[in-house]
Amino acid sequence: MWRDLLQAVIELIYPSRLQCPLCGAHRPDELLCPDCRQLLAGYAGEQVCSICGSFIGAEGGRGKLICPACLAEARPFDLARAVAPYEGPVREAVHRFKYRGMQPLARPLAKLMADAALRETAFALADALVPVPLHPRRERERGYNQSVLLACALGESLQVPVLDRALVKIRQTPSQTGLSGQKRRQNLQQSFAVAAPDLVKGKIIIIVDDVFTTGSTVSILSHLLRQAGATSVLVLTFAGTRQSVKK
Repeated sequence: MWRDLLQAVIELIYPSRLQCPLCGAHRPDELLCPDCRQLLAGYAGEQVCSICGSFIGAEGGRGKLICPACLAEARPFDLARAVAPYEGPVREAVHRFKYRGMQPLARPLAKLMADAALRETAFALADALVPVPLHPRRERERGYNQSVLLACALGESLQVPVLDRALVKIRQTPSQTGLSGQKRRQNLQQSFAVAAPDLVKGKIIIIVDDVFTTGSTVSILSHLLRQAGATSVLVLTFAGTRQSVKK
């Protein structure tokens, strides 16, 4: 724990320009080390669920594919995409960013998210970015909201405004880690609210978060944004999930 804390302090004061944001290895004067660049290129070539963006592997075949979760239940968002599945160095990067205080990782991770967004024409039409809110108590404990940091850096890359106060979390909930989709939804019921409906009415909104797991959180937020008058809701995260699919 102390080693992680010391590393976080060092990184905040002296952020390394030669450290890969995913694996931490030495890298040339580029965003990623060669190994992680090759890894993400492989992910970018994988088939994904056409709705939620779940990764299904290169062997998934071609054509429009829908994962079991999206077949079983209509999603309130129009489209969700992620840079890579939540595994390996991608998972480690999220943990360092979210739990170990490595706030400088927001910019390189957001750059990768921007690259992913540019591969989907739907994201080019967005009017605003809305980060997933944290309860004020949780944000004070962590010291920052990782989704807000990602959204602000992403907004600079995409030249899209960030509405960081449009959504609020009004009820603190236990951690979602390890919960099933149904338990996550129950855990989050009546936990969020739209604080500024006028800001989202008539707009195409991108919800920004670090990880898409079951989609419970972004589904609840998408429903609230649509009730407030948003014309379309997209979701963009750094990490996503894996599922098997049916054609």
